[in-house]
This record gives sequence, structure tokens and C-alpha cells, in this order.
Amino acid sequence: MSLRASILSVVRYRWLLYELVKRDVILRYRGSTLGFVWTLLNPIIFMLIYTLVFSIYLKSPIRLFPLYLLSGMIPWIWFQGAIAQAVTSILDGRSYVGKTLLPTELLVMVPVLSNGVNFLITIILLFPVSAAFGVPIGWALVFLPLLILIELCMSLGFAFLVATANVFYRDLQQLVGYALLAVFFLTPIFYARFVVPPSLQFLVQWSPIAAMISAYQNVFYYGMPPSWRDVLFASGFSIVILVLSLLYFNRHRDALGEYV
Repeated sequence: MSLRASILSVVRYRWLLYELVKRDVILRYRGSTLGFVWTLLNPIIFMLIYTLVFSIYLKSPIRLFPLYLLSGMIPWIWFQGAIAQAVTSILDGRSYVGKTLLPTELLVMVPVLSNGVNFLITIILLFPVSAAFGVPIGWALVFLPLLILIELCMSLGFAFLVATANVFYRDLQQLVGYALLAVFFLTPIFYARFVVPPSLQFLVQWSPIAAMISAYQNVFYYGMPPSWRDVLFASGFSIVILVLSLLYFNRHRDALGEYV
């Protein structure tokens, strides 16, 4: 199947994708007393813990540390959650692969989109927090849809890559967990870029995830438009990784049913 045919298949079954995403979001909190409130509590709990450790114990020089942390943590939670779930998505849906009309693409897209729904809920937290700290977001907010689109494409790109590769190399799902942990600590989410030694600045400057997180921080922490360098770099990378991962997925599509 070609890349174009793959996209058309998703468009054709968009109603099914919607139902699968809705079911995934609902099932995530079924039986939970607080339900969707956990979506808001998770980043708040992280914010309180990291603020205590880095802002009070370790005396971080970052002003308004809770806002700085949240503006990077909330988009990171979407990315991390999407990839962590997507890596086993094809294996988890093995009963559908090659045996039904359900496009395999949908299995990979569901965790990305369901975590995206949680992101749209939790990002609401940034508005009252920004207002509480006196940070005027203003017209910089017009860049938010672009940043969401960039993160969506980047998350889908990595999701298709790891989900496909994990069918043939099952150890990958373990490695992905360690990789996400490493990227989290290598990305300026709870520390500023300037604390990175000059000899290691390339780890931040050439990280598309760091560029994406920095763009969010510009909007919600600094109240200013994101750097064009960060936007162009992150958007260019997200398009490339998405196209390449879809080509990789389509190349191995016929073999997926045999290995799952």
C-alpha cells in the first residue's frame, strides 16, 4: 500500500478512529472515583514535587518555577504517554491485524490521539497559572494550534516507527522506556538551557523535542512568540519523521500479520 493509500484509508475510517479514541479515553478512567480529574491532578502533583525539590531544596534560579515546569511538563506528558502506549499498539491489537477491515494505522493512532485529548484538557491549567503569576500570554497564543500540530505529527512519527519495529524486535518496548526517561532529563523541562555546559549544548540545540518544548515555554512562560528557529526545526523534523515512519510501516505492512 502506498503512502497516499494509507492516508486515504485513515480518512475513510475516521468515524471508527473517533470511536476507538473515545473508548480509550473513557476506559482509562473507568472504575476510578475521580475519573477525568486525574488528568488534571497528574501534572499538578508533578509540579508540586519538582517545585519542592528543584525550587526549594536545590534553589533553582528560574523565576516562577511552577509555571516554567508546567509549560514544559504538560506537552511532554502527551508525547511520553503517546509513545509509551504506541510501542505495543500493534501487538496489543494482533487480533485485528490482517484479519479484519480495520486499518492497522488506526491501532497506532489511537494512543497518540487519546493522549492528545488529555493534553487539551490539562493545558487549560496553564491559563490560570499564567494569570496567577502575572504572565500575559496575549497574542502569542495564536501559535498554540501550530505547536499542537507539530507535536501531533512528531508523536505520530515516532509512534509508527516504534510500533512497527517492535513487532520484529520485541526488546524495543523495554528500550523505549529507557529512551523516554533519558530524553526527559536531557530536555530543559525542569532546568534552563543556560545551565547546560557549552560542550554539551548541542544536545539541546539539535533536539527537536527540546525545540518543541521551548516553543511552548515561550508562549506560556515568557508570554512571547516562539523562536522561529525552534518552530522551523521542530516542524521540519516532525514532517520528515512522520513521512519516513509511514513509509517504513507500509513497507512492512504485509509481514505484520505473520509476526504478531
